[in-house]
Amino acid sequence: MAALTYTPAPYATPVVRDGGRLVVQTWLITRLLMVGVALWVGLTTGRSASDMLANWDVQHYFDIAKHGYVADNDIAFFPGWPLVLRLVSSFGVPMLWAGVGLALICSALAAAALHRLGGPIAAVVWLLAPTTVFTMVPYTEAPFCAAAFWAWERAKAGRWGTAAGLAAVACTMRVSGLFLLGALVILALTQRLAPSGAGLSGPAAWSPAPAQPGSSSKRGGFGWPWRRQAATQPSASAVQPTASARSGVGWPWRRQPEAQQAPPQSGWPPPQVRRGPREWARDERARALAWLLVPALTLFTYVVYLYNLTGDWNAWYRAQSTGWPRGFTWPWVALQHTFEAATSTAYPAFPEWSWVFRAELASMIVGVIVTIVCLRKRRWAEASWVGIQVLAFSCSYWYLSVNRAVLLWFPLFVLIGERLSSGWNVTPGRRRRRMLLTTVAFAAACYVLCWWAWLFFTGRWAS
Repeated sequence: MAALTYTPAPYATPVVRDGGRLVVQTWLITRLLMVGVALWVGLTTGRSASDMLANWDVQHYFDIAKHGYVADNDIAFFPGWPLVLRLVSSFGVPMLWAGVGLALICSALAAAALHRLGGPIAAVVWLLAPTTVFTMVPYTEAPFCAAAFWAWERAKAGRWGTAAGLAAVACTMRVSGLFLLGALVILALTQRLAPSGAGLSGPAAWSPAPAQPGSSSKRGGFGWPWRRQAATQPSASAVQPTASARSGVGWPWRRQPEAQQAPPQSGWPPPQVRRGPREWARDERARALAWLLVPALTLFTYVVYLYNLTGDWNAWYRAQSTGWPRGFTWPWVALQHTFEAATSTAYPAFPEWSWVFRAELASMIVGVIVTIVCLRKRRWAEASWVGIQVLAFSCSYWYLSVNRAVLLWFPLFVLIGERLSSGWNVTPGRRRRRMLLTTVAFAAACYVLCWWAWLFFTGRWAS
């Protein structure tokens, strides 16, 4: 794998050499590890590729893609992913391999977005997450993460049109799109905006400022020669004749003629209109909120469709409650149920159940910690993105599918990347120990990743 190199300056920021290559290598290693687990399971148990890769919710997606919403509980699954599978399979590609191929591509796109958001270490840690097997099989985790992560990255860059389009795609995949929409609204309201035109609208937003006297330029003595310059208004002093210019002697008691008003200029560029930072930020936030109507209308369209199909505005939640134990439960009762399942020995034939429930508890603790840290760092949008999901999971009968939801919590991986990217400018001995710990952590993450893949490939419950 790509090596990590660090600057020798005592307070310099360490860098990761070939960070993009490190992410690509980790993506390849984790995918090959899961392929190896699948081959081993197939050879030892005789399970086919369909038996290993099309477990649990994959069957629901395939049925919806082939027949539409037939079963009552199918409406709990959003239509975006089944529609994509049906579209790709219409070209003759088997639906299973279409889903696997798209999941692999989308996982790479999600890792690339995380690399932009939090650096290479954040992307590497996401690729090593225990439940990363769900980004290889035809589940919605990979396409949703790709759309959501890039939507967030574009929103942070101020490209709200692109962000809204990607958020709309995410909203067709799963109900988490609703939480993403709420977090993007908070981001639009709280994000610090820096106008490039120094509070000016019109030409000043794109043209450079005049250079200082004495600077050289090929076009008029200011700015870069290849960039278009903004037209400047002649000042009154430029057109006011001086006494010395008329008579050669500028007597102070002689009355000077009044300055001639410069004639208004016509044509392009139009006169500059100065706007304060508050006005500029207000307009930008209004524009961002207007763009976010696109994913909001996407969600509303699905709700209207379900109402026309079932006659119930609450059809999605009813399907979730009847098909899975996701009815409303007080958080302390849900915690009690989950703790009992995590410590129960009532199912000796399935010892992995208790371990998965223990992992659900650990994932909830991680979600709470991430929310608190983001609040302390005043990252309100990121805190709302993770916190609202933690709150929703805490109101089910027990904590269910939280382990998979961790893949969606990009603030977690950004925080880990920030933490692990600092503190490497130490003595060589301590640096070697840290590299050893990094290697051990990488090996442990690969082991847990393979164990979770084994759970899924053998048909066991894997959250």
